[in-house]
Amino acid sequence: MVRAVKHRGPDSEGRSSTAFADVGFRRLAIIDLAGGNQPLCNEDNTIECFLNGEIYNYRTLRRDLIARGHMLHTDSDTEVLPHLYEEYGEGMFGYLNGMFSVCVVDRRRRRLLLARDHFGIKQMYYVSTNVGVVFGSEMKAVLAAELFEPEIDQASLLSYLTMFYTPEPHTLLKGVMKLPPGCWLRLDEDARTELHRYYEVPVPAKLGTDITEAAAETSRLLTRAVELQLQADVPIGISLSGGVDSSAITCIAAMANTSGARPVALTISWPDTDPAELDCATALCRRYGIEHEVLQPPPAQPLDELLTLAWVADEPVADPALYSQLSVAAAAARRVKVLLSGAGGDELFGGYGSYCPSWKRAAFMVLPRFLQQFLGACGVKRRIGTEEIEAMMAYPDSRLLWHSLGKSNLTRAEQGELRRVIGESRDPATNLGTLFEQYRHLDPLNQQMLVDLRTYLPDQILPMIDRATMAYSIEGRVPFLDVPMVEFAFSISGRTKMGRPLSAKRLLKRAIAQWVPESILDRKKVGMPSPFPRLIARERMGLVRALLLASDSYVRSLFSANWIESLIATEAHAVRSFRVLYSLLILEVWHRRFIHEKDYSHPTQRIHDLVALPSKYRPLS
Repeated sequence: MVRAVKHRGPDSEGRSSTAFADVGFRRLAIIDLAGGNQPLCNEDNTIECFLNGEIYNYRTLRRDLIARGHMLHTDSDTEVLPHLYEEYGEGMFGYLNGMFSVCVVDRRRRRLLLARDHFGIKQMYYVSTNVGVVFGSEMKAVLAAELFEPEIDQASLLSYLTMFYTPEPHTLLKGVMKLPPGCWLRLDEDARTELHRYYEVPVPAKLGTDITEAAAETSRLLTRAVELQLQADVPIGISLSGGVDSSAITCIAAMANTSGARPVALTISWPDTDPAELDCATALCRRYGIEHEVLQPPPAQPLDELLTLAWVADEPVADPALYSQLSVAAAAARRVKVLLSGAGGDELFGGYGSYCPSWKRAAFMVLPRFLQQFLGACGVKRRIGTEEIEAMMAYPDSRLLWHSLGKSNLTRAEQGELRRVIGESRDPATNLGTLFEQYRHLDPLNQQMLVDLRTYLPDQILPMIDRATMAYSIEGRVPFLDVPMVEFAFSISGRTKMGRPLSAKRLLKRAIAQWVPESILDRKKVGMPSPFPRLIARERMGLVRALLLASDSYVRSLFSANWIESLIATEAHAVRSFRVLYSLLILEVWHRRFIHEKDYSHPTQRIHDLVALPSKYRPLS
């Protein structure tokens, strides 16, 4: 199990062995390089702790613990954990501000505690087997225990294809669960499990509406968050896209008065990338005197790296942007050990297009009733059917269907077709619906943002960042998800954050206007670039067909060849369906390696070395 996640911690290995539990650990040394090897213990060695991640407020906690009589011998953030457990027991996690998956070994009570940070920046998987509970930071470690026979959970397949991920607490494997963000799990020596939630984002009854005051406080809290996350005894880099969020972090990091070397910024550029993205990133670095490295990977390479992508995807999470994340991490690893990212800014301040559909409803509502009913019967632009039209008419009361539509890679009709093939499936939008109901008292914009903070962010975006960086043994940090920053963002009304008419990140842009050039603030949002639409269209008759339509293909055993053929019928079809095709390709390669071959090691081959293409199909050049 430890070997399976060696990439997460190449610097040292730790172990705790008791009569009731064995825990293995790999360390990536970031703080207190010499004294931070784990586990770290309390004074009498009855409490041992392992930490994957960072505790950013550990210096404050350390001072408080020493004042209470505890003896700490290192400057490691991990060492505060066993002493916090002594002071506060299972309530310790509420005192932490950081990103973490934590394991506490309590030798006196003969039990373990597992915990995941407030927003799910780090992950934790576990499964109950006939001989006990197995857990790990990645699915690879859990599978490498070989204490259960992995089996695909058919009920999760539709969610995976629709959303790119399996919504928590489930995974794509039966019985393997994700510890939800803001939760801890107690494991007793008889292998009983007990799950508890320690954190919910507090939302005050009355939300702030003064944009001037809100902008000033946003500036202060974001500056504090970046400065906290610049704490490290190793070099630091920034993943800079040229967009608002990563530009803000770059500016603050450049101005921060820290003792370490100035950070380096890295930007990825594909042939289809908007040239203004690169121009803005370059101009920003020049303005602040930051070294800037531009990455231009070979355009044809990503598909040939499917084995590596499936290995990194791990659970799997099938976001085509993973290759760009991975390329930045690979380049960063040659120079730094920590990489800051702008993830989280969209969920806090309203950066997604799904938050701004009001013009559609306004146009729809002025139509005569008979025309509304006609459009509802025939569908609108193939993406909006009767249920969505009905939801649009009730738009002030719920944005659930609009929101779920914006997060889906399949139409509701396509989901219905696949459900008939797959069989009984969990509704991909179940978690969305539960949280929309939980936050029904919020204004619609904050409701959407908070639902994304609880679903899309920890299930797709954050695992992708964690896996990409850890694959190259560097640590990915996300300053926007500093606890005080998040709590303040949700104390402000949605209209204050986005304005009227709705404007993405209006409040954030005002907060950072003193640092970030107008050319960046005024640009339309562009997501992480991906070369896959073009590549999949070119390979639809070669590699894609060889993988998905082979007689021994796992995907072929699940879905009809006719349905797969319909996705690649023409280049236009392949481009339109590239997200679903990418999900299928990752599923096929992941299943072959993790489930069929039971090989969890880093792949050394490329996909074209393993897949025999028909002679008339040539691999990408």
